Amino acid sequence: MMKKTAIALGIAALACGAQAAEVFKNADTAIEVNADLQFYNLSTVEAADGQARNYIQGIGTQIQFKASKIISDDLTVFGQIEFDPDPVGDNATVLTDDMKFGLTSKTWGTVQMGQFDTFMEDELMEIANSFDITGNTLVSEPAAGNDGRHLLYKHKLGDFAFGVDWTSGYNAASSATDGTNGLALTVTYTSGGLKLAAGTSTIARYKADTYAANSSKAAMGVGASYVLKTDAGSTKFAYLYATNTSYSTTAAYDGLDTTYGMLSVHHTMGPWGIGIIGNTVDNAKTSTVAAYTAQQSGVQVTYDLGKGAKLYAANANKGVNGNKGNFAEVGFLMAF
Repeated sequence: MMKKTAIALGIAALACGAQAAEVFKNADTAIEVNADLQFYNLSTVEAADGQARNYIQGIGTQIQFKASKIISDDLTVFGQIEFDPDPVGDNATVLTDDMKFGLTSKTWGTVQMGQFDTFMEDELMEIANSFDITGNTLVSEPAAGNDGRHLLYKHKLGDFAFGVDWTSGYNAASSATDGTNGLALTVTYTSGGLKLAAGTSTIARYKADTYAANSSKAAMGVGASYVLKTDAGSTKFAYLYATNTSYSTTAAYDGLDTTYGMLSVHHTMGPWGIGIIGNTVDNAKTSTVAAYTAQQSGVQVTYDLGKGAKLYAANANKGVNGNKGNFAEVGFLMAF
């Protein structure tokens, strides 16, 4: 049982702005609290009606609770839960994000279950836009699979790592009767500043939260990144090519591919960072929209104030007629 004095000291440290977020730790147990605080001004052209609007938002703010317990020299049990409040909303509903628990072994890898991003999303689909810290994504990201009702096995073998994501899209309480679940296989190779990634995914027929049909039934992709370090700072070059295969009950719109070709450069020098990204999206036709190509682009500038605090400004062009979805965002992010 943890001592009250240890908890009190941990909470006091958090209140004083300490960067270490440990609330309690002994020889085999650790409990942490982390937070991401994000506030920004958003000027956007609404995708729905093409109207220009301005908002004060805080999407991206999170409170995270993490716990782990060492079972043996090889095994550790861990758990995590995240809450996503709207810090500028009046009596806003607090939502959950990542919730997971599992067992990790130095020898055999990690097994975890819960609600969290797939290994394929984290390691492949976000390889080119990982520098993006905006509350609104700079460019469109390919779907990889459901987050909820999720079982993941991942392991690292030398320079290689792989992940197997299994997700269930229905349960006994749902109106969904189709037994199609999701399965993603992803492999990465890392050597020095080079990272290569490839993956393929069958996406669960139904979304895990609403049981509505997913618009994509499959995904695949390849990606690469390289970090070059010089006296002028660190530069990361990244590329992603991916496809989403459509799902529709109408044969004319089923099995069509939307392709993504994403290229980015992110440079940091001292406290400054600048990221530029381009994305060519060849959208498949739907029942309401003909097939079209969108040339998307985004730029983000950050200034690191130190101790987890950053100021940033970003601008995005979604490549749609009428500038729909385009936005400019200026904000502050604090992580501790």
